[in-house]
Amino acid sequence: MENRELGKTNEKVLIRDLRKSDLSYLMDLFPKCFTKEFEISGYDPDHMADMFHRGFGITGSLVLGLLRFFGKEPVKFLVAETGGRIVGTTIVSPQEKSGFISSVMVHPDYRRKGIATKLMTSALNYVRRKKKVRAVLHVDSTNASAISVYVKLGFKAFEHSAYFVGKTDSMHVRENTSTVKIRRFQKEDLDQVYDLIESSEDPNNLRIFEITKKNLKTPFLERIFHFGTRKQLVAVLGGKIVGYAEAAYTTPKEAGRISSIHVNPEDRSLGIEKLLIEAARNEIAKARVGRIRITVPTTNLELMQTVNNLGFKEALVMDAMVAEFQ
Repeated sequence: MENRELGKTNEKVLIRDLRKSDLSYLMDLFPKCFTKEFEISGYDPDHMADMFHRGFGITGSLVLGLLRFFGKEPVKFLVAETGGRIVGTTIVSPQEKSGFISSVMVHPDYRRKGIATKLMTSALNYVRRKKKVRAVLHVDSTNASAISVYVKLGFKAFEHSAYFVGKTDSMHVRENTSTVKIRRFQKEDLDQVYDLIESSEDPNNLRIFEITKKNLKTPFLERIFHFGTRKQLVAVLGGKIVGYAEAAYTTPKEAGRISSIHVNPEDRSLGIEKLLIEAARNEIAKARVGRIRITVPTTNLELMQTVNNLGFKEALVMDAMVAEFQ
């Protein structure tokens, strides 16, 4: 049942599943709603259209249809429609115990009419129907109106992450003469890397984000559709893995991303974060991607300083918020 006390609109708004015919509306909606984010991350409309067509293509329809039939729907894409026009969206990705909500947006001309609340209420109802115990989302820390809606719906902030941006050609990478060696992640590294993440990550984040060994494997849908490329890197010292990071990219029009930087707490003085970032930057540069976004928890002051020293500039802070149902 929708919460009618939160947000009201005089217009009839239908919340429904995404359809193939909605593409043109989405192509108009995304850049209008995520202007700030796209200034940081870039926007490739051709890539977006390609992902859309893959999802609604023969393979996409077959795979997603079978998953839904067996009750394992990997993603729920909701849209808000009024007057025959798509004016808002949100995406829900169910995990083991959580529902991750993303791309919550409403067209600027239709804001302050309760549409965001309707979208969020529908998303939360879906998460509950899936018998999940929590919902998780990220929001720009300066987006007071969105945060207000989320707080009224029961969300609380639990983590803050800074987005740093820089250009691949602005980094002067020296030859690695350290005893620490950087190489690609291998299957046999799985246990060591997860132990490293467990020892360096906030236990509360491990629980809420459901970070398990499964996160280190390529997701099923990514193997099928290949929406982007992820490179996993490890830092090795004396035969032991002491660091881990991920580099990801899509097309040259969109910024590459460096995230999940973890280093053994006992070895942080060796500059391992810097070596991992430089190696990840090289992986992204090989794909002719000119810009990079690095995500850093604001509590990791040492890593934030390292990123600053490498020439990256802080551009945005995102709040991670959670609503617990039990």
